[in-house]
Amino acid sequence: MSDKRVLIFGATGNVGGATAREMLKRGWHVRAVTRNPQSEKARELAALGAEVVQGDMDDPVSLERVFDGFRRVLSVQNWQISGPEGEVRQGKHVADAARSAGVEHLVFASAGVGDDHSGVPHFDNKIVIEKYMQALGIPFTAVRPVPFMELMTEKEFFPPVGIWGIAPKILGWDAPFPWVAVRDIGITNANIFENPEDWIGRELILCGDAKTLGECREIFRAVSGKKPFRIPLPQWLFRKMAGDELIIMFEWMKHWIADVGPQGLQHIRENSLAVCPDMLDVESWLKMKQNRGSASPQARVAPRKVST
Repeated sequence: MSDKRVLIFGATGNVGGATAREMLKRGWHVRAVTRNPQSEKARELAALGAEVVQGDMDDPVSLERVFDGFRRVLSVQNWQISGPEGEVRQGKHVADAARSAGVEHLVFASAGVGDDHSGVPHFDNKIVIEKYMQALGIPFTAVRPVPFMELMTEKEFFPPVGIWGIAPKILGWDAPFPWVAVRDIGITNANIFENPEDWIGRELILCGDAKTLGECREIFRAVSGKKPFRIPLPQWLFRKMAGDELIIMFEWMKHWIADVGPQGLQHIRENSLAVCPDMLDVESWLKMKQNRGSASPQARVAPRKVST
């Protein structure tokens, strides 16, 4: 591939940041879009070699500027920041700018499983954006990660009262639950960008492991030497603290997991390994968190075609 340049939205967030770091490691020129180029995370990306530029997905004029000269783009919208309506609006603005710029490949950070009537707002909104891009004729790939492993540890995801407090009340401790590490989403996106002929026009549900919450709790204890901190709040209080979205998502996932079953989750994981062969399972990820710098080498293997 001669043009190794990529424009990344959400570059200071989880998915965008992981993708930017991975592509910088591979020698790509990364233009990282952020609303605040002076933020700590933006400065960290600049120190790694990224070209950090100011842009706002709610400002179409700024998007025209940041797209200049770039034909590959990662489109990421965060419903927790922009809200449901803002998520769709921003996704459409990026799509409009991509079409005007003649983008050759857009990787879209989607969610859910492709059902546009799931009832989970940030799942359904992603499909609205995808349909809009299809109508515009944009060549894109939809990557749909299952819940992040980071839900177990990162403060921004309310781990004590989210995955360890509320989720067990909805899902139980013994139902298989799909997980993916944010690191592996970045590797997957990079592999897809490096093999556009295999992925344009396709979609992928991304899953690195399927473990029950009970199994994850025991793995957490084995790796760290202690149980995960847990605050079993009542749902009404969690709703007051964090809103409805996560509860709605967990309730939807309970029914989806029951429909798909363990074999279905395993099939999804096998497809994921085809595009990212060295995906972390829960134990490997927790060990990586515990011993930073000792993680196994990241994947550099070109994906083969898989179905979802």
